[in-house]
Amino acid sequence: MTIKPFYHREQQLADLDQLLLHRSGPAFVIVYGRRRVGKTWLLRYWAEQSSVPTFYWVSPRGETPDNVRSDLVRELWRWEFPERDVETAPRYDNWKDVFVAMRRLAGDRRMVFQLDEFPWAVNSDPSLPSRLQATWETVFRDSQVSLVLSGSHIAVMESLLQSDAPLFGRLTGKLYVPPFDFVEITPFVRRYSPEKRLAVYATVGGVPDYLRSWNDRADLMENIRAIFLSDLSPFRNEADVLISDVLRRDSPDYQSVLSAVARGSHDLDGVVKATQIDGDRAAGVLTTLTDLRLVEKRIRASVPVNRHDKARYARYFLADPFLRFYYYMVEPNRTFLAQQNYGVVLRHFAEQMRPFVAATFEDLCRTWTLAMARAGRLPFAPEYIGSDWRGREHQIDVMAVNWREAQVLVGEAKWGESRVDHQVYAKLKERAESALAYLRAERKGDRSDDQPWAVHLALFARHGFTPAVVAAAKADGARLLTFQQMVAELERQPTRPIR
Repeated sequence: MTIKPFYHREQQLADLDQLLLHRSGPAFVIVYGRRRVGKTWLLRYWAEQSSVPTFYWVSPRGETPDNVRSDLVRELWRWEFPERDVETAPRYDNWKDVFVAMRRLAGDRRMVFQLDEFPWAVNSDPSLPSRLQATWETVFRDSQVSLVLSGSHIAVMESLLQSDAPLFGRLTGKLYVPPFDFVEITPFVRRYSPEKRLAVYATVGGVPDYLRSWNDRADLMENIRAIFLSDLSPFRNEADVLISDVLRRDSPDYQSVLSAVARGSHDLDGVVKATQIDGDRAAGVLTTLTDLRLVEKRIRASVPVNRHDKARYARYFLADPFLRFYYYMVEPNRTFLAQQNYGVVLRHFAEQMRPFVAATFEDLCRTWTLAMARAGRLPFAPEYIGSDWRGREHQIDVMAVNWREAQVLVGEAKWGESRVDHQVYAKLKERAESALAYLRAERKGDRSDDQPWAVHLALFARHGFTPAVVAAAKADGARLLTFQQMVAELERQPTRPIR
């Protein structure tokens, strides 16, 4: 079997070893993550490296329970008896008999059964998790079988872990497969500079299937045309596929909300105004999209962590870079696309690319702050890292707070072509004073509300700083970081915390 180039999954491979190899008796594991993130390749690569007999099956979508069971049995028959006619495979009219047949096939040997797109099978027969629970406790209890359920519908997969779910307490482990971080995409676009790599990351994120399609011998716009606009692209209708994958329903309201958020409507009132959807309905759609990890809900960093659940004035952002690019760039140009007027569309893309990438640079600055906190390289350990906003004037890109120690880091991110000047630095200091006032107001009435706050400043820039800014920052003890410095420091850090 030929395996595609495999990058940055050492931790997940070690996790699978621990979950499936380094234990006696049966194992029951769920593996989940976004569509095209590489779950199947990860499991297939692990199976080849481990030499454990592994049966792989992907559930058909939209079929009856009988057809789903029949498909599983036929594939199992084809895998175990390749010389036999698949038409001779037995038929079973219930799930218990299917699982008994799987147990009988495994015998006393260690074996892995991977059931992929498990949510599709559950959609066909909602009783399947209960049937599997009953069978697991009786049929598989004395086996060496590892049963792996995988799927792209993150909300459904995570629902299997809830305390009221039939499989709760039976699972022996779970593995979430995330997209790659920014510094992990380098092997896919080695010929690009770090700045170009950030543009790639802003466009398609860290999803391996998209990155494998990116040609780093061509420029950004050639790749964007090939991936998003070409009739030959397997991703031409990817946005619709992604949404239908996780919603499993007609979704015009969901698409309208995603479009509104991508184009700048970041609070509930803005979404209602942009979409003309009823407020309660819009709030419900935002909650669903947040649960599905398509939308990120952000709380002001100046709100104490213990009040986040009741915090008002949340802001919403698209969490998936591919969808962010589609709804910000592609969808508004659909009339030109219908005319196949690609020249106009690509000119619009080129004009909007800098502010679009600037938002991803802000995200990267918060990522850097988190990485430095994990490494113990900040002046304090933040309880929360995010951003802060109060009206038009108070917009803080990076804000890290430790409420118990009364310490705050306030940062500004600039993705302009020129070096950051003293005017920007002075504005950062003004916003830090404003943030301090809000922090004090939030703590008013607490026993420690008279504790003085320690304020730390950070300025992040694409191309550096003027001598005046360097001198002022040195006098104030502020931290100045260029994009190149950030990338170098991130590359030296573990991309995720040690487990």
